[in-house]
Order: sequence, then C-alpha cells, then structure tokens
Amino acid sequence: MTASRLFLPILFVVLSACSTGPEFDRSGMQNTLRQHLDLVGKGDRTSPETKSALEHHPPLAGPFRLGLYFVRTEFPTRQSVHSGEWLSAEKDQLVRHLAPLRKDQVLREIVVLAEPTVRSLTRQELRQASARYGIDVLLLIDGIGAVDRHNNAYALLYPTVLGAWLAPGTVIDALFLLNGTLWDLRTDTTLDGQMVEGQAQHTGAVVLVEDADALKEAKGRAIEAFGARLVEHLRSLARP
Repeated sequence: MTASRLFLPILFVVLSACSTGPEFDRSGMQNTLRQHLDLVGKGDRTSPETKSALEHHPPLAGPFRLGLYFVRTEFPTRQSVHSGEWLSAEKDQLVRHLAPLRKDQVLREIVVLAEPTVRSLTRQELRQASARYGIDVLLLIDGIGAVDRHNNAYALLYPTVLGAWLAPGTVIDALFLLNGTLWDLRTDTTLDGQMVEGQAQHTGAVVLVEDADALKEAKGRAIEAFGARLVEHLRSLARP
C-alpha cells in the first residue's frame, strides 16, 4: 500500500474528529455554582418581619452601597474543569461596568470585599464583613471554567521536525460560567440570580497553545456579559 493510500484514511479520521463540537457538562457546572451560592440562604418573604422590612425598604431601593464578594470556589478539579480564581484586573473589570449606576443614582458606592475578609462562605461571616463596610446589598460572584482540547488535520504534521512548533493542529475550546446572587442585607432576602457564559477558541501548535489563555479569554467575555446584564437588572429593580 502506497503512502498516499495510507494518508487518506488517516486524514478522514482526523477530519471526522474535527467536525465534533466541544462537549461541556453545562448542567453539572451550573449545579456546582448554585450549590455554593445557596449557602447564603433565602429570607422568608411571607413572614411578618420580612414583609415589614420590604415595606420600609423596597427591593434595592437606592441609592445603596453595593458590596462585591468574589467567591473562591473549592471543589475536586477534574482535568477539564477549573475552579474560578479572581485576579484584581478581573474584579476591576466588573467594577468599571457598574460605574454608570453611580451616575444614575442607583448605587452610592461599590465596595469589593477582599478575600481575607471572608474566610468561609457562611451567613454570619458575610454579614459581619458587610457590616464593617456599611454594605446594604451584597453581590456574591462565583465562576467555573472548562476546556475541550482536540486536534485538526494539521496535527498530521506533528511527527515532523517542525510540525509540533509550526503546524496549527491543536484546537482549544473554553467555556466559563459566571453566576451572581444579590443579597439584600436590609431585608435578608436574596433576589433573582444571574448566570452568564463566555466562550473562546484558540488554535495553534501543540507546544505553544495553552489552555489557560483560552480560559482567560472566555472568562473575560463572561465578565463583560455579566456586567452588561447586571447593570440593566439593577436599573429595573431600582425603578419605583
């Protein structure tokens, strides 16, 4: 059998694999995020105490002081799933999105709670940390990412001397889910959560392309989408 006849079946197999899109366990990732933020709990809107509080403080009556707490998720990490680590630049990115709400008199101030301030996600510690900063409403933000790495037809060049460095045969698809929950500390009620996703795809040589780069881009897109949606959501909740 000639080399060309061997090449064609191999190429067919590779191209078939390339046609398959990434398979992300969105349901499992979403459940992981909801389980962590459910620790905040929900106030009973039917109790006389809560009803009285809501009458004096309608949901997100402003301007109010908003606190941001970026949750450091800790769970068994699988090879393709990554817990959320929040960089200062990423926190600043969300704060910039919310800045127009100060001009709209929806927010009085935005405070980012430092990670050492809250060492574990419990109601008591969250309340204590928020009270120190005079926070009225606390936004808890959690995230989880996943990557799917596969090859395209250019991967056939990897066995050559320069193929692993020059052939763009590796494709990385990245997905990042971001979930945010608003907790009105004045009435001890949680409001509707917001969950968004960001995606990115990087293609390159196997020794050069990195999962972390694709995941970072997907995360940035998720923050962009979340910030835009949150601004509109807060504006709608703050309207009389």
